[in-house]
Amino acid sequence: MTAPVENQIEGKLARKLAPVVREMLLAEVERLAASTVAKPKLSKADDDIMVACRQVASAADRLAQAKYGPGEIAARKSLERAATVLGRAMRKHRRMP
Repeated sequence: MTAPVENQIEGKLARKLAPVVREMLLAEVERLAASTVAKPKLSKADDDIMVACRQVASAADRLAQAKYGPGEIAARKSLERAATVLGRAMRKHRRMP
């Protein structure tokens, strides 16, 4: 006999909460929509430079891991090549003299 009473209580509670939950959902949808629109697009120059920067960082990490070990010379050369590519990209896009 308690089931119909519980259903009535849950129904009343759901009706009272519906507008509040709706407002919260709409606010969250607006926040998510604003955050996806606000991201600026990178130019081709910025994209090229960032790829080269990631290569330099990766090579620097490999050198730090190989320090004083058998792979240090190869890691050092890899870092030098990556730095050269970064410099070339920076000069190509006139970000460095």
